[in-house]
Amino acid sequence: MDNKVNVVIGGEIITVKSNEQPDYLQRLARYADEKISDIKSKSVTAAIDDHVRTLLIALNMADDYHKALDRFQRVDSLHKQLVGEMLKLQDENIRLSAEMKNVQTELTRTKRELDEFIKSFDADDPPQSENILTLPNTKNRKAI
Repeated sequence: MDNKVNVVIGGEIITVKSNEQPDYLQRLARYADEKISDIKSKSVTAAIDDHVRTLLIALNMADDYHKALDRFQRVDSLHKQLVGEMLKLQDENIRLSAEMKNVQTELTRTKRELDEFIKSFDADDPPQSENILTLPNTKNRKAI
């Protein structure tokens, strides 16, 4: 779908035909117009001809583009690094989850064994042991 849009660049109305959205084309035109105004406002460029001024505008726009591209590449590199770290953390999370499941299984087994061990003792017949604090049997002794 071709869009025809009237834009203002450098004080001139230009009709642009494009597949891009009209608001995007207007934004591009405003950017180009600002670059032209910036170059024209500099006192150094007052004495140069239109051809050189056009080249300076193109150079400024190329500078903006490459600075934006450099920022994008840094952000993209950081994004890739963070994705790599996230994948490592996900792997570590999976490993730790599996380890935790194994520990829980072992804990359940140990608890079951402990419960069985405790049940093996008959509460009515406690184990006999000699204790130095136990008094000797005095039933058969005669009083003196």
